Amino acid sequence: MALMALAHVQTLMVNGPHRVWADARPHVLRRARTPASPQMVGAVGTIAALPTLYALMSVNEYCTHRWYQHEEFNRDHAFQRFCQRVAFLFRRRPLFKLDGRRNLIKIWGGGHVEHHAETYDDMSLKKDPRWRRSKAAASLDSDLFRGTAFTWQTTGLMTVQMLPSTLPVFMLLGFSFMQTLAVLLPGMLVHALVWNMLHPPMHGLPEVPASVGAPGSWLASLRNSAYFRYIYENHQGHHVLGGQANYNVCCPMTDHLLGSYVPASIWAKRMRAVPGPDATERWGVPVEPAGVPQAPIIAAGQASKQDLVPTALL
Repeated sequence: MALMALAHVQTLMVNGPHRVWADARPHVLRRARTPASPQMVGAVGTIAALPTLYALMSVNEYCTHRWYQHEEFNRDHAFQRFCQRVAFLFRRRPLFKLDGRRNLIKIWGGGHVEHHAETYDDMSLKKDPRWRRSKAAASLDSDLFRGTAFTWQTTGLMTVQMLPSTLPVFMLLGFSFMQTLAVLLPGMLVHALVWNMLHPPMHGLPEVPASVGAPGSWLASLRNSAYFRYIYENHQGHHVLGGQANYNVCCPMTDHLLGSYVPASIWAKRMRAVPGPDATERWGVPVEPAGVPQAPIIAAGQASKQDLVPTALL
């Protein structure tokens, strides 16, 4: 009994001039906490993840291509006026110019409009001396891919653009932040690979190396597929129609929902004849699948100066 009582008292220990009170009660070992296991995504979220990401990417691709790259934001429309009012509210930017016209907010589309100006209806890029002296051509000279490639910087920017829509939508599907990134980041890489597999080669430009962007050559085998032919024709129509339709490139869907999709059976009738090899130099020979619509070729010696002007400048 004395030993048991002694186990529950505090013993005075003397260590030189200092006194330290020690608790003589036996310590109870506690089980260490184990980290909580990661939350599992439900069956609905797992099944819906990829279709949902594709839909979000299609919408983002459409909006970026139409409103930013083609500078349609610069026109007078409801969203432009909303942005003007926000700029007036926070920066006191005038809503109207001195002559009474609206003071439109202007953005630069990163050289995409100039890219259209350089493209013939057979998707080749013109290189004649007259065009080469223009400011539009000069603005593309600093880029080996003349505004056609998805660089790593462009991929990063599009990934950031995707976050405001992807994060809340995937949270509703039961995904955590890290789980969302585990789906989004590979998806953005695949998008860049498909873009670079399609876009620079279809305009006769070289393959994109890994030092510049996602190497499209990794998916070169897809160039014989029905998918490649579809997205090639879809983007070919986008050029033939002067950039006013078929805004989706790698993720077709939003054009069909918003009524801006035009099939090849319609736009092929509007293809302009292109100058032959004797009339002007090109940047390269387009890589195209078999069976896509072909632009008429002007006979040797028959091309005029007007024929050298691409569709986008008419």
